[in-house]
Amino acid sequence: MEKINKDMMGASAIPIILSLLKEGDTYGYQIMQRVKELSLERIKWKEGSLYPVLKKLESQKMIKSYWKIEEGKRPRKYYSILAKGEKKLDTEKEKWSLMQSIFDKLWGLEYQTTDTH
Repeated sequence: MEKINKDMMGASAIPIILSLLKEGDTYGYQIMQRVKELSLERIKWKEGSLYPVLKKLESQKMIKSYWKIEEGKRPRKYYSILAKGEKKLDTEKEKWSLMQSIFDKLWGLEYQTTDTH
């Protein structure tokens, strides 16, 4: 299957990241792996795509970051969603639901026959 284009990835990055953080705090590599898993390996984010979005969300006070140090492991920067991020996610869900309903209607018609006799 064809790769997802950059415009679509850009438009979906914020709702995907916020949705993943709504599930619980996580770090960048884990976000990339989860997206890869959810897309059945068709979407492979790179650090250069993910971290600028995380930085933007943090500067807009939608998420916060903190360092977590576990014994025997290197420190990792974790991210968690804030109230402003949850509100943004609700807005994004509404927008994406509208778009999905349009596609469902358009593409659903594709499978109906026009001959009703």
